[in-house]
Amino acid sequence: MNRNIYKSNMQLFEKSFPGISEIIENCRNSIEKETEVYFEQAADGNKIIKVKKEDRQLYFSGKREPADKARIEIEKWGKIDRHAVVFVTGLGDIAFLKQLVIKIVPSIQLVIYEPSLNVFFKVIENIDLSFLFEDRIPALIVDGLNGEEKKAILEKLVTLANIEFIKHYENRSCAALFSAQVIDFMKLLGKTVEDVIVGRNTGIRYSAVEMDNLFHNIKYLCEGSITTQLCDIIPTDIPAIIVSAGPSLNKNIMELKGAKNKAFIVAVDTAVRPLVNAGIIPDMYVIVDGLKPKELLDFDEAKRIPLMPSITSTKEILENHTGKKIFWFEGQRFIWSMMMMNGVPFSTVACGGSVACSAFSLVYKLGFSRIILVGQDLALTGNKTHADGTFKSIMDEIDTSRCIKVPGNYEEEVPTRGDFKLYLDWFNYYIKGCEGIHVINATEGGAKIDNTEIMTLHDAIMRECIKEVDIDACFEKLKPIFNAEQQHKALEYLKTFPEMYRKLKKKVIKLNKEYQKLKTICGKSIIDKNAYLRALKNIKNLTQEIEKHELYDTISCTLSVANYIIESEQFYEEDTVAAEGLQIAKQGITYTKMVEQCIDLFIPLTEETLLTL
Repeated sequence: MNRNIYKSNMQLFEKSFPGISEIIENCRNSIEKETEVYFEQAADGNKIIKVKKEDRQLYFSGKREPADKARIEIEKWGKIDRHAVVFVTGLGDIAFLKQLVIKIVPSIQLVIYEPSLNVFFKVIENIDLSFLFEDRIPALIVDGLNGEEKKAILEKLVTLANIEFIKHYENRSCAALFSAQVIDFMKLLGKTVEDVIVGRNTGIRYSAVEMDNLFHNIKYLCEGSITTQLCDIIPTDIPAIIVSAGPSLNKNIMELKGAKNKAFIVAVDTAVRPLVNAGIIPDMYVIVDGLKPKELLDFDEAKRIPLMPSITSTKEILENHTGKKIFWFEGQRFIWSMMMMNGVPFSTVACGGSVACSAFSLVYKLGFSRIILVGQDLALTGNKTHADGTFKSIMDEIDTSRCIKVPGNYEEEVPTRGDFKLYLDWFNYYIKGCEGIHVINATEGGAKIDNTEIMTLHDAIMRECIKEVDIDACFEKLKPIFNAEQQHKALEYLKTFPEMYRKLKKKVIKLNKEYQKLKTICGKSIIDKNAYLRALKNIKNLTQEIEKHELYDTISCTLSVANYIIESEQFYEEDTVAAEGLQIAKQGITYTKMVEQCIDLFIPLTEETLLTL
């Protein structure tokens, strides 16, 4: 070991990743014994690594001219865009890394994956890595050090805007000696890219439906209630019970009869039918999905139970629902304007992606200090996704042999799937940040949730559900948030939307013309610099006006494809001002045309739904 080099590298690491030096030192005992690492000098003077593992012995760089070989490999990539993400498998290929940092600009994110802890230690003990940190902070993923975090790291680095600019170099010797680890890493990287693309397609599918739901559902907000009103009518000296529809719900659902009117029972949408079939009417249920099939809740009891819906929930479900509806603020600017003009404050409810996350956030914000979770498996208990009686009377069993494994409540590990794991992470994060609450996980199966007490539902009810409260009588006190005058004011505001969209369309057309001007300017052999700068200034000002409009978020969340165009094309780097201007004009013309088409869809939709209010 070269102690000066090691000390210098550790200082670099600690400055870039505070706290990592202690982690590195603690990992020394985990070095794999079967791997031996040696240093030699190549013919061109570069220091190179030779790794021996079992009966194989391989060099990680060329023995003659590793720098030239590295330059040739990098040249094969061609142009590397300034906002690319470059993945390198093999920290031991020092010659490649040195040539790479010469080639790439500081804005490019460099990610280095090293599957061998032994190689990592030998490198930081003998090679000065300051060249990696001169104008950037590279991301380092090392199995045995922070390898369990690589999924989170990749999800942070890989986005819809940069997936087509990803570059990857895999050191062949590294891949040969540590094939299993490298294959797993490549699978994870591929899955991360796939998830980003699927997420985009899912967003496209949902967004158009959500806006259709929103304009049909907005009338219910005008005559409904909001979550802050529940603070005045629901007592919080009883526990709240969140009933989800995980497979284990079938084990203990009947126990909930003992909690009726002794707890505030909030169900997720898919749990309502099993509860009602068991003779248990929840005090309220929550729905957030804009594509939830109406048949799921198409029965009399569900239509009467108080409902906390998302404003973009399935319109047919809200139309059939005759009971009280309680809304929360979801970020739409025009809804905020509608509430503010009537002097009504509007609260948010955190949503971790699932309806159960929203239900949990609600009861926490209402002030409940004791919260009991039921049916919150977040896992494929019994090889099923949901409790029997939700989507089918008997849910199908599925193959879970290749599923993600997480710690269980009653088992060492339980299988789960990607979306359930995201919700589990949300609960772990959210509960950790909650103050003054005690959470009991009475899910008799499923995944373990941090900072919860594991207990059977029977025991939880016997201990916590002591006081009797008539919850139905409490809900009788709930009134609409708007009085008659405020409702009229809100409805008149909503009726202005078609005309507001027409005015917004005029600005979009004007913006399109500015992009057309820019295209003409940059298409000439000699560019008029003043005209060029003037066009850019007009584009900037008009874009700001459009994006500040209170209805713009209804457009932006619908135009997932257009947003993708803007996000990705901003990364293209052209060699001349003219070429760059033409690229800006091209993407701007495409974007404004799509915004105009979206407005053309919204005008008749708002005329149909809002002018008739």
